[in-house]
This record gives sequence, structure tokens and C-alpha cells, in this order.
Amino acid sequence: MISIYRVDSKFLAHIKWAFFVTTNYSKSFKFNYSKMIHNKTKKTVSLINAKFSRGQGKPGTELGPSFLKTKFLLSNLENLNCPAIESVELEEEKVPSHEEEQFLHNRNLRSISQINKKLSNSVQEAIKDGHVPVLLGGDHSLAIGSVHGTANALGSHIGLIWVDAHADINTPLTSVTGNLHGQPVSFLLYELDKYLPKLEAFSWVKPCLSARNMVYIGLRDLDPEETILVEKYKIKAYSMSDIQRLGIKQVLKETIDYLTIDGELMPLHVSVDIDSLDPWFAPSTGTPVLGGLTLPELMYIGNKIHETGKLSALDLVEVNPLLKNNDHDVEKTVFSASRAILSFFGYKTLGTKKDGHQVPLAKK
Repeated sequence: MISIYRVDSKFLAHIKWAFFVTTNYSKSFKFNYSKMIHNKTKKTVSLINAKFSRGQGKPGTELGPSFLKTKFLLSNLENLNCPAIESVELEEEKVPSHEEEQFLHNRNLRSISQINKKLSNSVQEAIKDGHVPVLLGGDHSLAIGSVHGTANALGSHIGLIWVDAHADINTPLTSVTGNLHGQPVSFLLYELDKYLPKLEAFSWVKPCLSARNMVYIGLRDLDPEETILVEKYKIKAYSMSDIQRLGIKQVLKETIDYLTIDGELMPLHVSVDIDSLDPWFAPSTGTPVLGGLTLPELMYIGNKIHETGKLSALDLVEVNPLLKNNDHDVEKTVFSASRAILSFFGYKTLGTKKDGHQVPLAKK
């Protein structure tokens, strides 16, 4: 494994600042403590709750949607003029063991395929109805279905921004663990089709995206084969070392410029793994890696994407409430995840407001 760590004075300064902001974070679940870019064009959000964990080996990610779908999230989406419509509930089907498909040590292929096919259909339906689908995971194997759905609804000329500590570009032939949450990108890119063995369970999945149209942000833990594929196909990738060197502002400027073709920014699908954040901000996740993004950096990504007006779909995955030293770990992770989601719809850190609300004048 290749691990890249970032711990320096600038990073520690971010940590100290975030600690000041988040010390009373439990209070923030009761009060709307945010600021929005006021978007006069009303968007509607289709929440897709995918209660699924079989793409990796640690139970708990199936509980993620229940923890993320809070009154705080829903009320602030409303305040941001992006109300959530009736949400879609997706749960794994119980596949009898004798019907489950395996390839080498890759497990649960039929279960993973079934929920991803439903997810793809749900994403396509949401986009065609004019909504922005937001996937609440669930593990990152779900990105097979979510990105597939976006590409099939909008065409293959979408841009994919993958915010993650990991590249998730292993194949069933290179994966050490056999967990498909580390492989979704290999199912999606045209260039990697030749590396995929024939898997009957995934016969419905066709590559839907060019490597040219993808950008990684936050990488710091890649397997050697993943590094080979990222470099061979020249996938635009910003490691944490790059972010330290350039700054998150420059990284987002370059990302948006890169995904702009002939003066037009592509429709964007953004897939966020909560482990893109440093474990200080999001400890309740299955594969944490030190030296990650700060919460303000992740929110900056969301804010800049929001300002483009090109967000077509969003994933937030790998929150695992069972992985904790105490309840504080779960609350901190949910706090970070909620604000990350909202940042893609204009949420900042100084308070949302509703149209028409005014501060009453006192009578003298």
C-alpha cells in the first residue's frame, strides 16, 4: 500500500480552527448554524437511502442513511431553496448462499449487482424528473449504480469528481481484499473494460465514462496496481501532497477548468467518501487514513461546485456508526457528513435563512 500523510503547521492550524468551530457541534443539530449562497432557482433533491454494506467486510454502513437523514439536513436543504422530495429506500435483497456469485475471492457479487441496478434506475428517474439525486450510503460499491445512472440519464459526457482517500480502481483480478467498494471505478471507465473478467451478475453494467472526464481529489492510499492504472490512463489526480502544495482553491480552479470543454463545463457527478476527511473529522468509517482533508476544505469543494450550477448528482458514502470509540465519534462523523452534503447546495458556516424572514424592530 502507498500511504501519503500530511501533518504540518498549516494542517494543525486548520485542526485548531475546526476544533473551535465544532466544539459545540451537538448544538448545531438543533439550530440552523450556516450561511447560504442564496439560490433563487429552486432545485429539488431526491434523497436515495441505500442501506448496504456487502461491498466491504465491516457491518454498519447499512446504518449510514438513517444517521444522515436528520432534521438538521432536511431543514437546511429547505432553507437553501433545495427541498428534499420523498426519498427512495433501497435495501439489500437476501440472496441465498447457493445463488450468490463469487469470482476468485471477490464476494457478494449478485447482492451488489442487484442493489446497484435498482440504484441506477432510481438515479435515472430522479434526473429525468428534474431532481438532483443525493445518494446516502452505504458503502462505495454503490457508486457503480449511481454513476451509471447519471451517465445513462445525461449521456457519457459527464464529469466525475471522486473525493476519496482511495482510488477505488482495483479490478477483481488485482484486489487484495475482494471487497468491491475498492473497485467501482474499474466498472465505469471505458479504458478499463479490458481488465475486467466476465462477471455474469454485472452483465447489465456497461462502461459509461472516459478516463479523461474524471478527477480525483484527496488521494493518499493506493495499491501499486491502482497507481499504474491512474498513471497509464493519465487520470487527473490530486493527492493530499498536491493539495498541500497548491492549496484547495487552486485545485478546484484547475478541476473545473479541466472539466470544461469548448467553454462549457460538463454536468458533474461528485462521489464523496467520508474517509476523504482526516479521521479527526470523521472517525466512524471503515478505512480511515491520516493526513486527509479538513472539513473546511471539503466544504470549499462543495461550495465551488455549487457555484457552477452544474451539480447533477452527489454521493456521500462509507459512514459507519458501528465503528466508534464512543458516541462522540459518530456524532462528529455525522456532523461532518451533513455539512459536506449541504455545502454542495450553498451551505456555509454563518447561518441559513428563509425567504421573507426579517429581524423585527423594537418599539421605542
